[in-house]
Amino acid sequence: MATHMMTAASTRVNATPTTAGTRGTRAPTRAAAANPRLTNVAPRQTRHQGAKQAKPPSRSLVRRNVASRGSKNDEGTDADDKERPKPEASSRAPGSTRPPERGTGIAREFDMIVDFDAEERSETDDDGNAFFSKSGVDTGDGGYRCRWTVTGRTAKDGTWEYRATHWEKADWCGYKELGAEKSGFDDASGDTWWETWRQVYRKDGDDNAGPALIERSADKWARDVHKKEWQEKWWERYSDAGLVERGVEKSGRQGVQAWWEKWGEQRDDSSGGGDVIKWTDKWAENGAGTRWGDKWEERFGSDGSGKKVGETWRVNAGGERWSRTWGESVGSDGEIRTYGQSTSGEQWDTTEQGGNNNSRENSSRWEDAKEAAEYGWEQAMADSTRMLAIETPSKEE
Repeated sequence: MATHMMTAASTRVNATPTTAGTRGTRAPTRAAAANPRLTNVAPRQTRHQGAKQAKPPSRSLVRRNVASRGSKNDEGTDADDKERPKPEASSRAPGSTRPPERGTGIAREFDMIVDFDAEERSETDDDGNAFFSKSGVDTGDGGYRCRWTVTGRTAKDGTWEYRATHWEKADWCGYKELGAEKSGFDDASGDTWWETWRQVYRKDGDDNAGPALIERSADKWARDVHKKEWQEKWWERYSDAGLVERGVEKSGRQGVQAWWEKWGEQRDDSSGGGDVIKWTDKWAENGAGTRWGDKWEERFGSDGSGKKVGETWRVNAGGERWSRTWGESVGSDGEIRTYGQSTSGEQWDTTEQGGNNNSRENSSRWEDAKEAAEYGWEQAMADSTRMLAIETPSKEE
């Protein structure tokens, strides 16, 4: 199952498009040139189909309510602001020209405040640094409608740049999406970076007969002045049928040293089972022929029974391999068995007799497994009010 889940997670992440639906408004930045992913942005992504939704509140009210929360990550402008001050003069990159932070996961939609009705602007500050903003609407077959806005700042001498694209999409079948793409560089700090974010509501299956899904994803990449770079791909999927899936792929490199990490978790209550599956796989190399890593997988049922197995391994430059495998099983009666062995001769197998549910409830494996159930479809819906309020395009337009 771990192999299957790893493949599925990798497929979902790598297949996640970063299109913003911006036609003729976006030139590649230096960050895009550093990674070819951003130079192939299409004006529009393939749409999934979904069920029709009831008419939501007006978009202007939704945007105003969201903006009122405030956020340090706000890249937009409140729709009610009447005065638009001239960009502040600065010879250095603005604070927004900083790379994303590692390990921050997927942002929630209230951190992506933006005004899709902002007027077009093209200005310079007192130091000659340029600022622009532009908004538009793209339409297509099947009622496809994409509202987008692009903002950016560029130093007069070209030593720093920042660009952000935000969009919202919908079609006649009920598909809804919010998304963002940001990139920038700063020669003073040596940083180059980009990141994308998407949140989608759709119906599963080619015939739109499957369960409703809310999907979120984030892809972040950065490289500093020392050529140390990292990338993280996060994804989440929540189904109204009870399926919860989450995962991440992380990697980093500096010179000849490199490391990778993957993990995922899955909970399926659709058949009343409530089983929880979690797994992880980490490995690294030093560029001199030595590699090492560890991995594990755990499965727990709704009654608390289950098991966890894993392996720690190392391969030296000469090809000699060492490994230690281990496991822990928890019975429905609370019995806990731990066992393992290694290529260096280690071996153990012990059993602890538990009292009813006490041992199971005290097992760290079971406590970890229960955490996967704390956030599900209802919580995902509550955190997606702005996306769900996107109006379905009228067929009369």
